[in-house]
Amino acid sequence: MAVHRLDRKPHGSASIDLCAPCRALWFDGYESVQLSPGATLALLKAIHEAERTSPLPLASRLACPRCTSVLALTRDLQRSTRFTYYRCGRGHGRYTPFLQFLLEKSFVRPLPPPELERLKRAVGTIRCSGCGAGIDLARDTACPYCRAPITVLDPGTLARTVESLSAAEARRHQVDPIALADALAQAERMDRALAAPDSPAARADAILSAVELGATALDVLFGAFRRA
Repeated sequence: MAVHRLDRKPHGSASIDLCAPCRALWFDGYESVQLSPGATLALLKAIHEAERTSPLPLASRLACPRCTSVLALTRDLQRSTRFTYYRCGRGHGRYTPFLQFLLEKSFVRPLPPPELERLKRAVGTIRCSGCGAGIDLARDTACPYCRAPITVLDPGTLARTVESLSAAEARRHQVDPIALADALAQAERMDRALAAPDSPAARADAILSAVELGATALDVLFGAFRRA
């Protein structure tokens, strides 16, 4: 697997494992929902580049790379879109096929029944975008090998999702000067509270006040950067 080190919310980074032949991603813990908008876009680009590699069929049993226990198929919901992944029962992370990640992040959408019926009448067999296997539309509504749903790449939906993520990533790097000034003022008040008192009792009160002021200053300071 190739490791991609990407930004996470509200700060810090995450190391995401990507297997091009497997057409899948491994997320430790809750990394998938902690990805910054820019990190999500970076994975979209990496998935596109991985399509140049010949795919491997999905194994019937998948093991956790951390503890080797068998991963459990898990169904989830993002807004109104259903997607699946394979989860470690011990909480180490999850194995997410590319297509399911694209569904989760609203880059593609499942094909509704009326559109699926029209596709059946026009085309007999299609190729699974997840594992590359053939899907007989007269018989199957999902890939019989990897169980990926039949989906459609809607250019309008894709463009809106990319635009929304790009705007959110831009906001992460904007600084609110008023909030930043408030944070610096809070920090100055904290310094004065610690330096002024001479008696032990007064100093103890000042330390408690300073701790409260410091916590408030940090909250304001982080808010100044408008982390999405």
